[in-house]
Order: sequence, then structure tokens, then C-alpha cells
Amino acid sequence: MQSLRDAERALECGADVVVAQGSEAGGHGEKRGTISLVPEVADLIAKRGSDAVLCAAGGIVDGRGVAAALMLGAEGVLVGSRLWASQEANVGPRMHHAALAATGDDTVRSRVMDLARKLDWPPRYTERVLRNAFTDRWHGRESELMAVADVEAEKYREAWIDGDPARSNTSIGEGAGLIHDIEPVANIIAKMTADASDYLLKGKKFAIVGEGEQPGSDSVGTGNLHR
Repeated sequence: MQSLRDAERALECGADVVVAQGSEAGGHGEKRGTISLVPEVADLIAKRGSDAVLCAAGGIVDGRGVAAALMLGAEGVLVGSRLWASQEANVGPRMHHAALAATGDDTVRSRVMDLARKLDWPPRYTERVLRNAFTDRWHGRESELMAVADVEAEKYREAWIDGDPARSNTSIGEGAGLIHDIEPVANIIAKMTADASDYLLKGKKFAIVGEGEQPGSDSVGTGNLHR
């Protein structure tokens, strides 16, 4: 789900698992950011007294992201882009290479890929992909693309089958800049969980100390962060 309203609806339907996905995620989504959406949904679940498990998604590609998600109130994470960049993923080598060379700045949310493929996604959803010549040409010119959709759809289909990242789009999130290799899934998950555990343990060494207090004092406020 992409919004608090979606989460409310999921809980009304008796969902056992709720995934709060921020706009940082690759693929289809909406506009809320992960860091504010997850705790808001966590508060909603607690307020409703629901037993639903909350998972966070969107921009979570390493142990830091997992640890952050847990601190925000999630009980787990849903990982997309990092496992897309794995040896087991059914992804062409050129698509993988394009993603490894990119940063989060190189992604864009757009509807032009769906229009080119004639996919009838609800207007509220856009898709995050790597920018390329196709998005640079058509993003913001959707009505012009629709006028030549039949021709462009065939071109896009051929490029997608060919795994061409220049003429079709690599669907990956803003976490692209944190992905530097293509590894087996087992290695990725083992590293993410081990690193998350380390970061959570290191967090115990931090204390928020009120203005005028010294680290180690019994008074804890909302002032400076000390190590």
C-alpha cells in the first residue's frame, strides 16, 4: 500500500500483512516517502489493536535500511531492487550493468512506460525506472506519446525482449546508488541481516542528551545527539 488510506482499507479487510511502500521503491507506486509512511502506518496498526505484521519497502537495499525500518516500527522489510540485482533474478546482463552504473539521481517516476506498453495502470500510480533516451523523450509529453502509441509499443516490446536499457526501461528504485555488485540471493540476505544486527547493536551506544546536559547524565531530553 502507498498511503495511510490504503493501510486503513487493508486493516478493514482483515489483512495479516501490511506493506508500507515509499516512493523510493522501483516499479509502480505513489508519492509518500518511506521514512514518514512506515511509522504512520505502525501507529495506525497499534491504534486499531490489529495483529497485522507491518513490513517496510522502498529504498531498503542494505543493513542500514533494514535497521532503520525496524526502528521506524516495521517488523520486517520487503526488498525489491537489491534482489532484482542478484544472480538468480531473471534480468538481462545489460539491464544489470545499467543499474550498477547508476545512482538514485538517475531514476524517475513516470507513466510513459505504461503508456508505451498499453498497460492500463490507475492514474494515481507511476513507475520508478532508470532514466534513458525513451523517458527523456516522452516524459511530460504523454499526449504526444499516445498519438503514436501503436508504433512506440512495438518498438518498446522489441527492446524489452532484447534487454536493451537504452530503448526500454530498467525498473529499479532510488537505492540503485547503493548497489555495487550482482551476488547470489543467499549472500545478499545474509549480509543485510548481519549488518542490520550490527547497526542496531551500535545504536545502543547513542544517547539523546538534553541541552545543557552532559553525555552519561541521568537526564535525557531532546537536544543534541552524542556518541
